[in-house]
Amino acid sequence: MNQNIVGIVVLAMGLLLSGLHPDRCGAQTQAASTGPAAIKVEKIALMPFLTGKLESSDQPIARPLSTPFSKIRVENQGLKEGADLILTRIVNDHLKKRFQERLITPAQVANAQRDGFGDAAPDTPRKRAVRWGEAMGVDVVMVGTVWRYREKGALTDVPDSPASVGFALYLIDVKTGARVWRGNFDGTQKALTDDILGGLKAAGMGLRWLSADELAGYGVKSVLRKLPLK
Repeated sequence: MNQNIVGIVVLAMGLLLSGLHPDRCGAQTQAASTGPAAIKVEKIALMPFLTGKLESSDQPIARPLSTPFSKIRVENQGLKEGADLILTRIVNDHLKKRFQERLITPAQVANAQRDGFGDAAPDTPRKRAVRWGEAMGVDVVMVGTVWRYREKGALTDVPDSPASVGFALYLIDVKTGARVWRGNFDGTQKALTDDILGGLKAAGMGLRWLSADELAGYGVKSVLRKLPLK
């Protein structure tokens, strides 16, 4: 293969995975995370996903996890029914592979919710996460929010609209209530002809239209790759 072509393909792969220049990729994405160096935890729990958007790059919020539930926004026509359950499952599967027995099981989380630790009394995501974490005896709790989960063609006025997914993950220290890490994914697949450099194929998604589930899986994997836990 010509060395110039090899260089272009390698560059395209790097841009796709880093999210530095989404307009040149077959999946238009913004995947980012912020946080400290890797820290060790004994126990971690995943709180069921919330539906709504706490913040965005163009509307930053100083303390998003302290936003009352009543002010969390959901995009119109953008959230598929059950998207919160789907993303909870996808994230849990990835965390299970990484943390094994250190991850609180879905059954244990369900028990905590049944015992009253998942009710609406705590009025912010931070307070609810700390309450859940204390109840389950964990070091950190991961909070997820999903504000868009749209299948291809889901927009009635745009029949050929592509799949689009937007979610964020936050990691809360149960002892202090502080947010120790944040990661987010905002992705919309573009036309297949825009993938001429092989970005999607290189990422294992192939040169084809993706479902929202596939796009979400790619996003979760991209974001959790930067989770600073060991």
